[in-house]
Amino acid sequence: MNKKLVALAVAGVFAAPVAVQAADNVTIYGTLNVNFQSTKAGGATNPANNVSSRTAVSTDSSNIGFRGVEDLGGGLKAVFQCETSANVDGIGVSGICNRNSNVGLSGAWGTLFYGNWDTPFKAVTYGTKVGDPFLSTDVFAYQSIMGSPGFNYRSGGWVATTPGASGDAVKGFDVRASNSIAYWTPKWNGLSGKVQYSATEFESASGAVSPELWSAAVNYDVGGLSLLAAYERHNDGYALGGINSGAPFKFGATNANAVGGATTSKDTAWRVGAGYEFKWGAAGATTLSALYENLKLEQTGGIAGSVAEFKRDAWQVALTHRMGNHELRARYSDADQGDCALVGGGACSTSGYGAKMYALGYAYHFSKRTQGYAFYTKIKNEQNAQYTFSIGGAPAVAGNTPAGADPQAIGVGIRHSF
Repeated sequence: MNKKLVALAVAGVFAAPVAVQAADNVTIYGTLNVNFQSTKAGGATNPANNVSSRTAVSTDSSNIGFRGVEDLGGGLKAVFQCETSANVDGIGVSGICNRNSNVGLSGAWGTLFYGNWDTPFKAVTYGTKVGDPFLSTDVFAYQSIMGSPGFNYRSGGWVATTPGASGDAVKGFDVRASNSIAYWTPKWNGLSGKVQYSATEFESASGAVSPELWSAAVNYDVGGLSLLAAYERHNDGYALGGINSGAPFKFGATNANAVGGATTSKDTAWRVGAGYEFKWGAAGATTLSALYENLKLEQTGGIAGSVAEFKRDAWQVALTHRMGNHELRARYSDADQGDCALVGGGACSTSGYGAKMYALGYAYHFSKRTQGYAFYTKIKNEQNAQYTFSIGGAPAVAGNTPAGADPQAIGVGIRHSF
């Protein structure tokens, strides 16, 4: 009842008559997740590049939103959602409906909508036994390895705009895609699927550069078992645009990015996973999961000697053990060194480009909606690798990890959902 009253008040600011009519179908919701953390990155190949220890209050995927449903009759419903970042630390808030937001139709046939939404590749683990135990996009998020090719690239949002102009977000594969149309199937005996397309609104005048995203996923969830598979493709996202074949193979800026030119790119990823929950009476459960993925970044028409292809495999295993109000969390992720090829041929080495990540945590559930938690995490980069904290990580380290440095963080926080 309280949620409905608050939702009515929010909607009333914009259109009181409409809000009164729709109040029973609108829900306000949100998550406030804040932690105090200490981060650093030592062990760089060049010690002068180490990042010293620093502290911060971090808002981890905090959000507030409202969603609604209107019965149109005949089994058809209109659905909408507007979700906005809620940065409790007072840093980095920009716009409304800047998170998962949409409008569409739903029925027995499934759901079709337009909007800005997490891709099926990213969301394939949500609400399953393969989900990240830490429920985070912060320093301890699994996206620091999974979905990332390394090279200080971080997963974030795919923005359908001028290729190469939207930063490192388009280089990873755990993204929220703007300018999207999506379809979700209904669930049949535990089986469901999703497909999403981000349109080519910002195609170049010649049509040679046409940024677009395709993503699809299948889930099977029955009892304690979860199985999943997902695939995603980015056309003209130019994930190789900042990588060159210098000595050693490294992050750089000499590779042709071909903005407005004839060069094209194709970046693809697929992943499979499985998880199982073992019940221990009414108050206890242990969940084990595994996830495996392959990323492949390709570009055609680049300058001679630039990187034409980079691919790598990664995997992770995770454990969650809950007994009463107490919960233990652990995750290990591993990215191999990968392989590469140059435009025009020639030797291309990825030696020293692998990485590992460890994450340990404890949570105490005060209620179904409130928990306190503590965590420790570390990325162990090989001598040339630059895997970094996910998009929500500490600004001094995330996206700025020196070659060979090992980002690590420790912290405590509180998470409340409403």
